[in-house]
Amino acid sequence: MPTDLFEKVNINKIAEELHLVEDAEEAAKQGLPSLDSTSLDKTETEIVGRIETYQSNAKDRGDRELAAYRKRLIDTNSKFRNHSIDSEIRNSKAQLKERVESAVTDLRGKQSLLKRAEDRLIHFQKENDLHRDASRHGKGYEVLGVGIIAVLFLIETLGNASFLAKGNELGLFGAYTEAIVISFANLGIAFLLGRLITNCHHVSWNRKSAGILAAVAFVAFAFFFNLMVAHYREITGTVLDEGGQLAMSAFRENPLGLKDFQSWMLFCMGFLFAIISFIDGIKWAGDPYPGYKKVFFRYQDEYETYKKVYDEHEEALERTFKEDSKKLNSIKQRLMGAEKERASILDGHRHVIKSYADYLNHLERAGNDLLKRYREVNRARRGGEAPARFNDKWEIEKQSPIDSTLPEDLLKREEIAAIIAETTASIDNGEKELQEEYDRVRADLRREAMHRLQTQTN
Repeated sequence: MPTDLFEKVNINKIAEELHLVEDAEEAAKQGLPSLDSTSLDKTETEIVGRIETYQSNAKDRGDRELAAYRKRLIDTNSKFRNHSIDSEIRNSKAQLKERVESAVTDLRGKQSLLKRAEDRLIHFQKENDLHRDASRHGKGYEVLGVGIIAVLFLIETLGNASFLAKGNELGLFGAYTEAIVISFANLGIAFLLGRLITNCHHVSWNRKSAGILAAVAFVAFAFFFNLMVAHYREITGTVLDEGGQLAMSAFRENPLGLKDFQSWMLFCMGFLFAIISFIDGIKWAGDPYPGYKKVFFRYQDEYETYKKVYDEHEEALERTFKEDSKKLNSIKQRLMGAEKERASILDGHRHVIKSYADYLNHLERAGNDLLKRYREVNRARRGGEAPARFNDKWEIEKQSPIDSTLPEDLLKREEIAAIIAETTASIDNGEKELQEEYDRVRADLRREAMHRLQTQTN
Protein backbone atom coordinates (compact mmCIF):
# COMPACT_ATOMS: atom_id res chain seq x y z
CA MET A 1 0.00 0.00 0.00
CA PRO A 2 1.54 3.33 -1.05
CA THR A 3 1.34 5.10 2.28
CA ASP A 4 4.01 7.57 1.23
CA LEU A 5 1.88 9.35 -1.40
CA PHE A 6 -1.81 8.89 -0.42
CA GLU A 7 -3.35 8.88 3.04
CA LYS A 8 -4.19 5.39 4.31
CA VAL A 9 -7.72 4.90 5.64
CA ASN A 10 -8.01 4.07 9.34
CA ILE A 11 -11.29 2.12 9.41
CA ASN A 12 -11.33 1.85 13.20
CA LYS A 13 -11.15 5.58 13.56
CA ILE A 14 -13.85 6.17 10.97
CA ALA A 15 -16.10 3.57 12.59
CA GLU A 16 -15.74 5.35 15.90
CA GLU A 17 -16.31 8.80 14.40
CA LEU A 18 -19.47 7.65 12.58
CA HIS A 19 -20.77 5.67 15.63
CA LEU A 20 -21.36 2.62 13.43
CA VAL A 21 -22.18 0.20 16.26
CA GLU A 22 -24.61 2.57 17.99
CA ASP A 23 -26.33 3.58 14.73
CA ALA A 24 -26.62 -0.06 13.61
CA GLU A 25 -28.27 -1.08 16.90
CA GLU A 26 -30.62 1.91 16.85
CA ALA A 27 -31.65 1.21 13.27
CA ALA A 28 -32.22 -2.46 14.09
CA LYS A 29 -34.57 -1.51 16.94
CA GLN A 30 -36.64 0.44 14.42
CA GLY A 31 -36.53 -2.38 11.89
CA LEU A 32 -34.39 -0.36 9.54
CA PRO A 33 -33.40 -0.64 6.89
CA SER A 34 -36.50 -2.44 5.68
CA LEU A 35 -36.03 -5.94 4.37
CA ASP A 36 -37.04 -4.88 0.89
CA SER A 37 -34.83 -1.76 0.77
CA THR A 38 -32.65 -1.40 -2.30
CA SER A 39 -30.75 1.79 -1.49
CA LEU A 40 -28.24 2.75 1.16
CA ASP A 41 -29.55 4.16 4.39
CA LYS A 42 -28.22 7.26 6.14
CA THR A 43 -25.27 5.60 7.90
CA GLU A 44 -24.23 3.64 4.83
CA THR A 45 -24.38 6.84 2.81
CA GLU A 46 -22.09 8.56 5.33
CA ILE A 47 -19.58 5.71 5.03
CA VAL A 48 -19.54 5.95 1.25
CA GLY A 49 -19.29 9.75 1.43
CA ARG A 50 -16.29 9.55 3.71
CA ILE A 51 -14.53 7.12 1.32
CA GLU A 52 -15.33 9.33 -1.68
CA THR A 53 -13.75 12.28 0.14
CA TYR A 54 -10.53 10.29 0.44
CA GLN A 55 -10.77 9.54 -3.28
CA SER A 56 -11.22 13.21 -4.19
CA ASN A 57 -8.23 14.27 -2.09
CA ALA A 58 -6.13 11.51 -3.62
CA LYS A 59 -7.05 12.60 -7.15
CA ASP A 60 -6.03 16.21 -6.40
CA ARG A 61 -2.75 15.04 -4.92
CA GLY A 62 -2.08 12.71 -7.86
CA ASP A 63 -2.83 15.44 -10.41
CA ARG A 64 -0.37 17.81 -8.71
CA GLU A 65 2.33 15.14 -8.63
CA LEU A 66 1.87 14.25 -12.29
CA ALA A 67 1.82 17.92 -13.32
CA ALA A 68 5.17 18.37 -11.60
CA TYR A 69 6.59 15.33 -13.39
CA ARG A 70 5.31 16.63 -16.75
CA LYS A 71 7.02 19.96 -16.15
CA ARG A 72 10.29 18.22 -15.29
CA LEU A 73 9.98 16.12 -18.43
CA ILE A 74 9.48 19.25 -20.51
CA ASP A 75 12.57 20.84 -18.92
CA THR A 76 14.60 17.69 -19.48
CA ASN A 77 13.36 17.46 -23.05
CA SER A 78 14.65 20.97 -23.73
CA LYS A 79 18.15 19.95 -22.60
CA PHE A 80 18.31 17.52 -25.49
CA ARG A 81 16.82 19.91 -28.03
CA ASN A 82 18.32 23.28 -27.01
CA HIS A 83 22.09 22.97 -27.10
CA SER A 84 24.49 24.24 -29.72
CA ILE A 85 28.00 22.84 -29.81
CA ASP A 86 28.87 24.97 -32.81
CA SER A 87 28.06 28.21 -30.99
CA GLU A 88 30.12 27.10 -27.97
CA ILE A 89 33.10 26.38 -30.21
CA ARG A 90 32.75 29.71 -32.01
CA ASN A 91 32.58 31.58 -28.72
CA SER A 92 35.61 29.71 -27.38
CA LYS A 93 37.67 30.48 -30.48
CA ALA A 94 36.64 34.12 -30.30
CA GLN A 95 37.70 34.29 -26.63
CA LEU A 96 41.10 32.79 -27.44
CA LYS A 97 41.59 35.24 -30.27
CA GLU A 98 40.56 38.23 -28.16
CA ARG A 99 42.91 37.21 -25.36
CA VAL A 100 45.84 36.89 -27.76
CA GLU A 101 45.07 40.27 -29.35
CA SER A 102 45.00 41.85 -25.91
CA ALA A 103 48.25 40.09 -24.99
CA VAL A 104 49.98 41.21 -28.21
CA THR A 105 48.93 44.83 -27.61
CA ASP A 106 50.26 44.67 -24.06
CA LEU A 107 53.52 43.00 -25.14
CA ARG A 108 54.15 45.55 -27.87
CA GLY A 109 53.91 48.31 -25.31
CA LYS A 110 56.41 46.48 -23.10
CA GLN A 111 58.59 45.80 -26.15
CA SER A 112 58.83 49.52 -26.80
CA LEU A 113 60.11 50.14 -23.26
CA LEU A 114 62.47 47.16 -23.51
CA LYS A 115 63.82 48.34 -26.87
CA ARG A 116 64.58 51.81 -25.55
CA ALA A 117 66.36 50.35 -22.50
CA GLU A 118 68.29 47.97 -24.77
CA ASP A 119 69.32 50.78 -27.12
CA ARG A 120 70.55 52.87 -24.18
CA LEU A 121 72.56 49.90 -22.86
CA ILE A 122 74.15 49.11 -26.23
CA HIS A 123 75.03 52.77 -26.75
CA PHE A 124 76.51 53.00 -23.25
CA GLN A 125 78.58 49.84 -23.73
CA LYS A 126 79.93 50.97 -27.09
CA GLU A 127 80.67 54.48 -25.90
CA ASN A 128 82.52 53.20 -22.82
CA ASP A 129 84.09 50.10 -24.39
CA LEU A 130 82.35 47.71 -21.99
CA HIS A 131 82.09 44.00 -22.84
CA ARG A 132 80.76 42.57 -19.59
CA ASP A 133 77.63 42.55 -17.50
CA ALA A 134 77.35 45.02 -14.67
CA SER A 135 77.85 43.75 -11.15
CA ARG A 136 75.32 44.60 -8.50
CA HIS A 137 74.73 44.00 -4.88
CA GLY A 138 71.34 43.56 -3.37
CA LYS A 139 69.29 45.90 -1.27
CA GLY A 140 70.79 44.28 1.79
CA TYR A 141 74.21 45.73 1.02
CA GLU A 142 72.80 49.25 0.70
CA VAL A 143 71.14 48.85 4.07
CA LEU A 144 74.43 47.54 5.45
CA GLY A 145 76.30 50.51 3.96
CA VAL A 146 73.95 52.99 5.60
CA GLY A 147 74.27 51.06 8.84
CA ILE A 148 78.08 51.20 8.68
CA ILE A 149 78.06 54.98 8.17
CA ALA A 150 75.55 55.42 10.99
CA VAL A 151 77.62 53.31 13.41
CA LEU A 152 80.83 55.12 12.45
CA PHE A 153 79.13 58.47 12.86
CA LEU A 154 77.83 57.54 16.32
CA ILE A 155 81.17 56.14 17.53
CA GLU A 156 83.23 58.98 16.16
CA THR A 157 80.84 61.62 17.46
CA LEU A 158 80.87 60.17 20.96
CA GLY A 159 84.64 59.70 20.84
CA ASN A 160 85.33 63.23 19.63
CA ALA A 161 82.91 64.63 22.18
CA SER A 162 84.71 62.90 25.04
CA PHE A 163 88.10 64.11 23.78
CA LEU A 164 86.98 67.68 23.14
CA ALA A 165 84.90 68.13 26.29
CA LYS A 166 87.91 69.07 28.42
CA GLY A 167 88.61 72.31 26.60
CA ASN A 168 85.05 73.30 25.72
CA GLU A 169 83.48 76.00 27.88
CA LEU A 170 80.06 74.36 27.41
CA GLY A 171 81.37 71.03 28.54
CA LEU A 172 80.12 67.79 27.02
CA PHE A 173 77.15 69.45 25.28
CA GLY A 174 79.32 71.92 23.45
CA ALA A 175 81.88 69.24 22.67
CA TYR A 176 79.18 67.01 21.28
CA THR A 177 77.97 69.80 18.97
CA GLU A 178 81.50 70.26 17.66
CA ALA A 179 81.92 66.48 17.32
CA ILE A 180 78.81 66.21 15.14
CA VAL A 181 80.19 68.79 12.71
CA ILE A 182 83.63 67.13 12.67
CA SER A 183 82.22 63.62 12.15
CA PHE A 184 79.83 64.78 9.47
CA ALA A 185 82.66 66.47 7.57
CA ASN A 186 85.11 63.59 8.03
CA LEU A 187 82.76 60.77 7.06
CA GLY A 188 80.69 62.68 4.53
CA ILE A 189 83.61 64.04 2.52
CA ALA A 190 85.36 60.64 2.64
CA PHE A 191 82.22 58.94 1.35
CA LEU A 192 81.79 61.46 -1.50
CA LEU A 193 85.45 61.09 -2.51
CA GLY A 194 84.92 57.32 -2.50
CA ARG A 195 82.04 57.80 -4.94
CA LEU A 196 84.19 60.05 -7.14
CA ILE A 197 87.15 57.66 -7.25
CA THR A 198 85.07 55.21 -9.35
CA ASN A 199 85.79 57.59 -12.25
CA CYS A 200 89.23 55.96 -12.41
CA HIS A 201 87.55 53.15 -14.41
CA HIS A 202 85.99 55.55 -16.92
CA VAL A 203 87.09 55.45 -20.56
CA SER A 204 87.24 59.23 -20.67
CA TRP A 205 90.61 60.64 -19.52
CA ASN A 206 88.87 63.64 -18.03
CA ARG A 207 86.72 61.39 -15.83
CA LYS A 208 89.71 59.12 -15.13
CA SER A 209 91.75 62.14 -14.05
CA ALA A 210 88.92 63.23 -11.78
CA GLY A 211 89.00 59.80 -10.16
CA ILE A 212 92.77 59.94 -9.62
CA LEU A 213 92.45 63.42 -8.13
CA ALA A 214 89.72 62.11 -5.83
CA ALA A 215 92.06 59.40 -4.56
CA VAL A 216 94.85 61.92 -3.91
CA ALA A 217 92.37 64.33 -2.35
CA PHE A 218 91.10 61.63 0.01
CA VAL A 219 94.58 60.77 1.30
CA ALA A 220 95.39 64.44 1.82
CA PHE A 221 92.03 65.25 3.37
CA ALA A 222 91.87 62.25 5.69
CA PHE A 223 95.42 62.78 6.92
CA PHE A 224 95.47 66.53 7.36
CA PHE A 225 91.84 66.99 8.48
CA ASN A 226 92.13 64.44 11.27
CA LEU A 227 95.57 65.77 12.20
CA MET A 228 94.05 69.26 12.44
CA VAL A 229 91.24 67.90 14.67
CA ALA A 230 93.85 66.31 16.93
CA HIS A 231 95.72 69.63 17.19
CA TYR A 232 92.45 71.36 17.95
CA ARG A 233 91.71 68.91 20.74
CA GLU A 234 95.21 69.36 22.19
CA ILE A 235 95.07 73.17 22.10
CA THR A 236 91.52 73.40 23.54
CA GLY A 237 92.65 71.13 26.32
CA THR A 238 94.76 74.03 27.76
CA VAL A 239 93.05 77.25 26.57
CA LEU A 240 89.48 78.12 25.88
CA ASP A 241 89.77 81.28 23.82
CA GLU A 242 90.98 81.34 20.24
CA GLY A 243 91.53 77.57 20.27
CA GLY A 244 90.91 77.24 16.53
CA GLN A 245 93.52 79.89 15.58
CA LEU A 246 96.10 78.44 17.91
CA ALA A 247 95.44 74.95 16.51
CA MET A 248 96.00 76.25 12.96
CA SER A 249 99.24 77.91 13.99
CA ALA A 250 100.48 74.77 15.74
CA PHE A 251 99.54 72.66 12.71
CA ARG A 252 101.49 74.95 10.33
CA GLU A 253 104.55 75.05 12.56
CA ASN A 254 104.75 71.30 13.29
CA PRO A 255 101.96 69.11 11.79
CA LEU A 256 103.22 65.98 13.54
CA GLY A 257 104.05 67.69 16.77
CA LEU A 258 101.22 66.21 18.85
CA LYS A 259 102.25 65.83 22.46
CA ASP A 260 99.20 64.12 24.00
CA PHE A 261 98.61 60.39 23.47
CA GLN A 262 94.86 60.95 23.41
CA SER A 263 95.35 63.38 20.52
CA TRP A 264 97.10 60.65 18.54
CA MET A 265 94.23 58.31 19.41
CA LEU A 266 91.76 60.89 18.09
CA PHE A 267 93.78 61.21 14.88
CA CYS A 268 93.99 57.44 14.33
CA MET A 269 90.28 56.95 15.00
CA GLY A 270 89.26 59.71 12.60
CA PHE A 271 91.67 58.53 9.91
CA LEU A 272 90.50 54.92 10.21
CA PHE A 273 86.84 55.88 10.07
CA ALA A 274 87.51 58.08 7.05
CA ILE A 275 89.09 55.11 5.25
CA ILE A 276 86.08 52.89 6.06
CA SER A 277 83.65 55.58 4.87
CA PHE A 278 85.78 56.05 1.74
CA ILE A 279 85.60 52.31 0.95
CA ASP A 280 81.87 52.32 1.64
CA GLY A 281 81.50 55.09 -0.95
CA ILE A 282 83.44 53.04 -3.51
CA LYS A 283 81.28 49.95 -2.94
CA TRP A 284 78.02 51.84 -2.81
CA ALA A 285 77.32 51.81 -6.56
CA GLY A 286 77.78 48.06 -6.89
CA ASP A 287 79.57 48.25 -10.26
CA PRO A 288 82.90 50.11 -10.38
CA TYR A 289 82.15 51.78 -13.72
CA PRO A 290 80.21 55.03 -13.13
CA GLY A 291 76.61 54.90 -14.35
CA TYR A 292 76.87 51.39 -15.82
CA LYS A 293 74.85 49.67 -13.12
CA LYS A 294 71.85 51.97 -13.62
CA VAL A 295 71.76 51.53 -17.40
CA PHE A 296 72.43 47.79 -17.35
CA PHE A 297 69.95 46.86 -14.68
CA ARG A 298 67.30 49.18 -16.11
CA TYR A 299 67.47 46.97 -19.17
CA GLN A 300 67.43 43.83 -17.00
CA ASP A 301 64.38 45.07 -15.10
CA GLU A 302 62.55 45.88 -18.35
CA TYR A 303 63.41 42.44 -19.68
CA GLU A 304 62.16 40.71 -16.52
CA THR A 305 58.97 42.77 -16.66
CA TYR A 306 58.51 41.86 -20.31
CA LYS A 307 59.06 38.15 -19.64
CA LYS A 308 56.74 38.23 -16.64
CA VAL A 309 53.97 39.86 -18.69
CA TYR A 310 54.46 37.28 -21.44
CA ASP A 311 54.32 34.39 -18.96
CA GLU A 312 51.16 35.82 -17.39
CA HIS A 313 49.44 36.11 -20.77
CA GLU A 314 50.47 32.62 -21.77
CA GLU A 315 49.13 31.22 -18.50
CA ALA A 316 45.88 33.16 -18.94
CA LEU A 317 45.57 31.80 -22.48
CA GLU A 318 46.05 28.25 -21.22
CA ARG A 319 43.46 28.79 -18.47
CA THR A 320 40.96 30.06 -21.03
CA PHE A 321 41.56 27.02 -23.23
CA LYS A 322 41.10 24.61 -20.33
CA GLU A 323 37.94 26.38 -19.16
CA ASP A 324 36.46 26.24 -22.67
CA SER A 325 37.35 22.55 -23.01
CA LYS A 326 35.69 21.95 -19.67
CA LYS A 327 32.53 23.71 -20.89
CA LEU A 328 32.32 21.39 -23.90
CA ASN A 329 32.74 18.33 -21.70
CA SER A 330 30.13 19.66 -19.29
CA ILE A 331 27.57 19.64 -22.14
CA LYS A 332 28.20 15.93 -22.62
CA GLN A 333 27.92 15.33 -18.89
CA ARG A 334 24.69 17.32 -18.71
CA LEU A 335 23.15 15.20 -21.46
CA MET A 336 24.21 12.00 -19.74
CA GLY A 337 22.71 13.31 -16.52
CA ALA A 338 19.55 14.41 -18.31
CA GLU A 339 19.12 10.91 -19.72
CA LYS A 340 19.27 9.41 -16.23
CA GLU A 341 16.99 12.13 -14.91
CA ARG A 342 14.44 11.44 -17.65
CA ALA A 343 14.34 7.74 -16.79
CA SER A 344 13.89 8.58 -13.12
CA ILE A 345 11.06 11.03 -13.89
CA LEU A 346 9.22 8.48 -16.03
CA ASP A 347 9.55 5.91 -13.26
CA GLY A 348 8.10 8.44 -10.82
CA HIS A 349 5.27 9.27 -13.24
CA ARG A 350 4.36 5.58 -13.59
CA HIS A 351 4.60 5.10 -9.84
CA VAL A 352 2.01 7.85 -9.18
CA ILE A 353 -0.44 6.30 -11.66
CA LYS A 354 -0.03 2.81 -10.22
CA SER A 355 -0.19 4.13 -6.66
CA TYR A 356 -3.48 5.90 -7.43
CA ALA A 357 -4.98 2.73 -8.92
CA ASP A 358 -3.84 0.70 -5.91
CA TYR A 359 -5.23 3.36 -3.60
CA LEU A 360 -8.71 3.10 -5.18
CA ASN A 361 -8.67 -0.63 -4.46
CA HIS A 362 -7.65 0.18 -0.89
CA LEU A 363 -10.55 2.64 -0.58
CA GLU A 364 -12.99 0.10 -1.95
CA ARG A 365 -11.85 -2.52 0.57
CA ALA A 366 -12.01 0.01 3.39
CA GLY A 367 -15.55 1.00 2.38
CA ASN A 368 -16.71 -2.60 2.26
CA ASP A 369 -15.09 -3.29 5.64
CA LEU A 370 -16.97 -0.37 7.21
CA LEU A 371 -20.29 -1.37 5.56
CA LYS A 372 -19.77 -4.95 6.72
CA ARG A 373 -19.29 -3.82 10.32
CA TYR A 374 -22.46 -1.79 10.21
CA ARG A 375 -24.52 -4.52 8.56
CA GLU A 376 -23.33 -7.36 10.78
CA VAL A 377 -24.30 -5.46 13.95
CA ASN A 378 -27.64 -4.51 12.39
CA ARG A 379 -28.37 -8.13 11.31
CA ALA A 380 -27.39 -9.51 14.70
CA ARG A 381 -29.75 -7.16 16.55
CA ARG A 382 -32.61 -8.13 14.21
CA GLY A 383 -32.23 -11.83 14.87
CA GLY A 384 -30.53 -12.59 11.59
CA GLU A 385 -32.99 -10.76 9.39
CA ALA A 386 -31.59 -8.17 6.97
CA PRO A 387 -32.18 -6.76 3.51
CA ALA A 388 -30.89 -9.00 0.72
CA ARG A 389 -28.62 -6.20 -0.51
CA PHE A 390 -26.51 -6.58 2.70
CA ASN A 391 -24.88 -9.47 0.88
CA ASP A 392 -23.90 -7.32 -2.10
CA LYS A 393 -20.33 -5.99 -2.41
CA TRP A 394 -20.04 -2.22 -2.70
CA GLU A 395 -18.03 -0.94 -5.63
CA ILE A 396 -16.42 2.48 -5.50
CA GLU A 397 -17.74 4.93 -8.04
CA LYS A 398 -14.44 6.10 -9.49
CA GLN A 399 -14.11 9.75 -10.26
CA SER A 400 -12.54 10.84 -13.53
CA PRO A 401 -9.03 9.34 -13.56
CA ILE A 402 -6.02 11.52 -12.81
CA ASP A 403 -4.40 13.25 -15.76
CA SER A 404 -1.69 10.78 -16.81
CA THR A 405 -0.86 12.31 -20.19
CA LEU A 406 2.79 12.96 -21.09
CA PRO A 407 4.15 15.94 -23.05
CA GLU A 408 3.25 15.60 -26.72
CA ASP A 409 6.81 16.19 -27.98
CA LEU A 410 8.46 13.87 -25.46
CA LEU A 411 11.52 12.35 -27.06
CA LYS A 412 11.75 8.62 -27.31
CA ARG A 413 14.64 6.63 -25.93
CA GLU A 414 16.02 5.96 -29.40
CA GLU A 415 15.88 9.66 -30.27
CA ILE A 416 17.76 10.55 -27.10
CA ALA A 417 20.43 7.95 -27.80
CA ALA A 418 20.88 9.41 -31.29
CA ILE A 419 21.12 12.96 -29.91
CA ILE A 420 23.73 11.92 -27.34
CA ALA A 421 25.78 10.09 -29.97
CA GLU A 422 25.63 13.07 -32.33
CA THR A 423 26.48 15.50 -29.53
CA THR A 424 29.41 13.38 -28.36
CA ALA A 425 30.83 13.32 -31.87
CA SER A 426 30.37 17.09 -32.19
CA ILE A 427 32.09 17.67 -28.86
CA ASP A 428 35.02 15.45 -29.83
CA ASN A 429 35.41 17.38 -33.08
CA GLY A 430 34.97 20.64 -31.23
CA GLU A 431 37.70 19.78 -28.76
CA LYS A 432 40.00 18.98 -31.66
CA GLU A 433 39.18 22.30 -33.33
CA LEU A 434 39.67 24.14 -30.05
CA GLN A 435 43.04 22.45 -29.51
CA GLU A 436 44.15 23.45 -33.02
CA GLU A 437 43.01 27.03 -32.43
CA TYR A 438 44.79 27.14 -29.09
CA ASP A 439 48.03 25.85 -30.63
CA ARG A 440 47.77 28.43 -33.39
CA VAL A 441 47.12 31.47 -31.19
CA ARG A 442 49.73 30.37 -28.68
CA ALA A 443 52.26 30.12 -31.52
CA ASP A 444 51.27 33.65 -32.61
CA LEU A 445 51.86 34.91 -29.10
CA ARG A 446 55.23 33.19 -28.84
CA ARG A 447 56.36 34.56 -32.20
CA GLU A 448 55.46 38.02 -31.00
CA ALA A 449 57.61 37.66 -27.89
CA MET A 450 60.21 34.98 -28.45
CA HIS A 451 62.73 37.00 -30.47
CA ARG A 452 63.24 39.25 -27.45
CA LEU A 453 63.63 36.29 -25.13
CA GLN A 454 66.03 34.59 -27.52
CA THR A 455 68.06 37.78 -27.85
CA GLN A 456 68.50 37.89 -24.10
CA THR A 457 69.36 34.18 -23.94
CA ASN A 458 71.97 34.48 -26.70
